[in-house]
Amino acid sequence: MKWYLDFGHGGKDTGALGFKNTKESDAVLQIGMIVKNNLEKSNEKVITTRESDTYYSLDYRSTKANNNSCDYFVSLHMNSSTNKSAKGCEVWVYSENSKAYTLSKNICSNLSNKINTPNRGVKISKEFSVLRKTKMPALLIEIDFISNKDVETSLSSNQYIKDIANSISSSLLSFVNKSVVDENSNNNFIVDKTNSTDFYRVCIGAFKDKSNAIKCKNEAISKGFKDTYIL
Repeated sequence: MKWYLDFGHGGKDTGALGFKNTKESDAVLQIGMIVKNNLEKSNEKVITTRESDTYYSLDYRSTKANNNSCDYFVSLHMNSSTNKSAKGCEVWVYSENSKAYTLSKNICSNLSNKINTPNRGVKISKEFSVLRKTKMPALLIEIDFISNKDVETSLSSNQYIKDIANSISSSLLSFVNKSVVDENSNNNFIVDKTNSTDFYRVCIGAFKDKSNAIKCKNEAISKGFKDTYIL
């Protein structure tokens, strides 16, 4: 699967600002790069809009996703409101009939539980450029309200950032029958989450020369065995 991760704003466009001037653009970049890493460790392909504090137009984002024939488009944002007590996560999609709608409900539910914030649900909008102009199922996540003092304070915690990123990663991977790789495991095998309780590993060769092993691995991947790895 090929994911397009769009980290909102960047560069001259900071997005929303918290009471302590925490930038939305910085927060979603920090969270998003962990999501990217999690997906790649599970052998998913990832294309990003940016990996630094750089500005890109909305048209650039949707065009890049379309040109790379991505399967899903996921845009990360922090919310903001004049009501400083506003709190909660929500996800926007273009249509209730979108394939991203079910995924969005899962993201809302899981993120709400993980960081103990209200679930504001999935919402429909035809106004967001990145939802309207992308050719693949697309969703825009409003993680929580950076305008809320408690939320902004939490964003300074590395654990809070990881909790958000891991929750989003888990929802995305679960949607394609995978799971986040446990960093503490010595055997980082990718698990296909089917209904069966039995799992099997298949060895397709043994080589003295690592370059031959890599060649065999790449050949297997080219034939559709995407989770091939070298032991």
